[in-house]
Amino acid sequence: MESLRPVDEEHRHGLMRQAFNGAHPFDPDLPVLDPDRAVCTYDGDHLVGSVVTFDFAQTWGGRAVPCGGVSGVAVAPEARGRGAARAMLAESFERMGRRGEVIACLFPTASALYRGVGFEVVGVHERRSIPLGGIRADGGTLTWRRVPADDPVRAELHDRAAAMHDGWFRGDPRWWAYRGKREEREQSVNRFCYVGSRRGADVAVVQFRYGSSDGAMYDLEVEVLAGLDGTAVGACLGFLAGHGSTAGSVRTTVPPSLLGAHVPELQRTRIVDHWPFMLRLVDVAAAIQARGWPRAVRGRVELLVVDESLPANAGPHVLEVADGEGTLVRGGSGTVTVSAQDLAVLYAGGDVPALRAAGRLAEATPADLDLLAAAFVSNPTLPLFF
Repeated sequence: MESLRPVDEEHRHGLMRQAFNGAHPFDPDLPVLDPDRAVCTYDGDHLVGSVVTFDFAQTWGGRAVPCGGVSGVAVAPEARGRGAARAMLAESFERMGRRGEVIACLFPTASALYRGVGFEVVGVHERRSIPLGGIRADGGTLTWRRVPADDPVRAELHDRAAAMHDGWFRGDPRWWAYRGKREEREQSVNRFCYVGSRRGADVAVVQFRYGSSDGAMYDLEVEVLAGLDGTAVGACLGFLAGHGSTAGSVRTTVPPSLLGAHVPELQRTRIVDHWPFMLRLVDVAAAIQARGWPRAVRGRVELLVVDESLPANAGPHVLEVADGEGTLVRGGSGTVTVSAQDLAVLYAGGDVPALRAAGRLAEATPADLDLLAAAFVSNPTLPLFF
């Protein structure tokens, strides 16, 4: 197999349709991605694999961290089992490094493959069904206006909200344009987008479409919901609850941490689907420096980083946190061994005692474990699928 030839978008679309059961024909008017963001594999002149990386900024510790959103990893059936996916991911990592994207995130269809190149599961993308009668009807706090789904205010409001929640990402305008164009093709879908304002300032956006329902005329499938504060989030939910005469429930990926104040009986909701998401540190030192850290935490841990897929990350490092900043500098004794997967879990605020109980971080002292747990504290969610 030959790799890294420029991509033919029509052929790549055909490959994606086969890999993911796509139904839409190729649309030549879709926004064209930067060619550097598509890595492809060919067998002769036949495209047999592709990986796309979107330009995201993912929030960690309250800061925007440059992130490669890995998507559309596809290999034709006749080319599987020959290392194409790993080779394309390796090239994607190299390109991310050149672009300054210090972490990578994806939704896996094959966790073992991605774990084998340094990713690890750090959270779950979860869609929850909420009976409309279970939502506090406080939508009257905002003034609402309908806008086209591709109105730039949708992305602007979502991205401002994303800055406040670990795991959420701010998308490249071309990603939003690509998403909007795909929505535009679905002409048979009843889709609506509304922006809410308070005292003349836009503070919330909610985009939804009508879906099937077992006991009502339809259910509301929420595609984007973002508010700049808790009251704005509640207003979005209350606005949706106003459909109670015809709709039965709202299905949304807004995380329970934001729903709880507005859905008093959260235990009566149900999860209708969920998908894990995975993280990988592409440049460990730059990733540590880029994220935010608790200002009250101060200390250091001497680590031995093991990263077979990106050996430039490997070796002894000293992690130091102080005054809201973090550094990872080469040197030290390398006392505490951490794999690339361990680092992903730590970076996302994973359960440090659980890592230790699983036989990881075996050399860490109680003081080391306390520092890691306090420094990397986080509760990431990822409502948008990409």
